[in-house]
Amino acid sequence: MLRFRVLGSGSSGNATLVESEGGRLLIDAGLGSRDLAERVQSAGFDPASITAVLLSHEHNDHARGAASFSKKWGVRLAGSRGTYAAAGLGAEDIAGYDVLEPLVPRQIGPFTIRGVPVPHDAAGPMAFVVSCPGGALGHATDFGHLNRSLVDGFRGCDAVLIESNYDPGMLRDGPYPWSLKARISGGYGHLSNHDTARYLAGGLGEACRAVVLAHLSETNNHPEVARLSAETALRKRGRGEVRLEICGREGTGWFDIAPAAAPGRPRQLRLF
Repeated sequence: MLRFRVLGSGSSGNATLVESEGGRLLIDAGLGSRDLAERVQSAGFDPASITAVLLSHEHNDHARGAASFSKKWGVRLAGSRGTYAAAGLGAEDIAGYDVLEPLVPRQIGPFTIRGVPVPHDAAGPMAFVVSCPGGALGHATDFGHLNRSLVDGFRGCDAVLIESNYDPGMLRDGPYPWSLKARISGGYGHLSNHDTARYLAGGLGEACRAVVLAHLSETNNHPEVARLSAETALRKRGRGEVRLEICGREGTGWFDIAPAAAPGRPRQLRLF
């Protein structure tokens, strides 16, 4: 069985622990190295047992602790060529870096990893599909709009973690300067509750039975606002069986994933 647990989410730092028999991955390392190691230990594992750290992009809240964690615990990093260059990892003393080519499967331990390009103001940002015989997880934070690669890439996932960063009205009326509001709401910024609901209503794969909303803004969103938007979309789609969870900054408990049985529902609508 594949399972995952969010260790941190939001602007204060992002990291998700994924486990299957014979291996463990971290997706992002946006916490300080010591904090990240402590959270891995709290989840029941030795930080040195991590097979690899996947980096979605170079921004501090996703890559802050990557180099020092890699050096201290001997854990290899993996991500795009752009992330390697923009994060300055060539100048760091790390255990190693594996380049993930867009949409090309890569075997890391027991996991098959596929990096999915996403639109964000970073160098080569990626979402990830992590799969093994025990199931498949789609993991996407920090992107400004839905694209075909992500929707199609996540279609077979048993669970999806996706950002629901802001409520458009709260962002519009909030305290941020207009330049930052424009960046967040732009096509290379972050996904709104409305955009996430659109994905859930039209693009979520039939295999998916768990959705985690992550990377919620503490200033421009509220967990219950995001939940209502997502629940409404799932209900309209007739997907009441999907477990929906909202991720706070301190993360979540474990989510167990098992492959879905043969689909018995009608063929889904397509977002694109």
